[in-house]
Amino acid sequence: MMVTIRRYTVEEFGDMLEGYREAADIRATVLHHTYSPCARDYKGLETIEAIRRYHLQRGWTDIGCHAYVAPDGCVYNGRPPTARNAACHYGERPPEEWPEELRRLAGEDRGWANRHGFGIEVIGNFDDEDPVASRAMQTALDLLAVVHTMWRIPVSHCFMHRDLARKSCPGRRVRKEWVHRELERRLAMQQDVAEWAREAVAWVRKEGLMSGYPDGSFRGGEPVSRQELAVILFRLARWLQKSTAK
Repeated sequence: MMVTIRRYTVEEFGDMLEGYREAADIRATVLHHTYSPCARDYKGLETIEAIRRYHLQRGWTDIGCHAYVAPDGCVYNGRPPTARNAACHYGERPPEEWPEELRRLAGEDRGWANRHGFGIEVIGNFDDEDPVASRAMQTALDLLAVVHTMWRIPVSHCFMHRDLARKSCPGRRVRKEWVHRELERRLAMQQDVAEWAREAVAWVRKEGLMSGYPDGSFRGGEPVSRQELAVILFRLARWLQKSTAK
């Protein structure tokens, strides 16, 4: 039976994944982009269902990846992480062309990434679109951090679809070094925030009430100065004004 697709925040999606932590044998992540539809074509769930129909027409049993990230920052579920497929079938490169780290993990096994990879597809054409300015790509990086934390996956095990396929996916403007650097930064931010405070810290960061330090850390155990408290209260007052004005 095909999955029921619904919309999540990153935090909600992470809570959903908790139910698969023990059952899913996830050892890597694979980052994709849709190319078409691109960001301007996005129409909510309708777009995700259209992607599923395309995959079904190609003979797959359901939508290909495990998660889809939209231009509005929403995350849609695809296959559950216990189901084989990180959507790495198209135009496969032979193992001798894979990155050294992937060859070390998979050997000659062409199906390894679809058994042990978590596939995230970002709605956009990053051959042209700027990934740094894309809310969808930034949200995908947040989601990658959740997956890598949950299954204790090293940053070096985050692969681009082009590592396995003869295509530019996740886009010519998406550099693996940048993805890994951003992922490392997010993982470092998680490590200096206590588990019980992470949801609240994620919310105040997202709403712009607190931004942390220039190196990306939050330093959750450090005291707040009177000046810093004044800035937080000022931002909160502005946030409340905007919220009540809607």
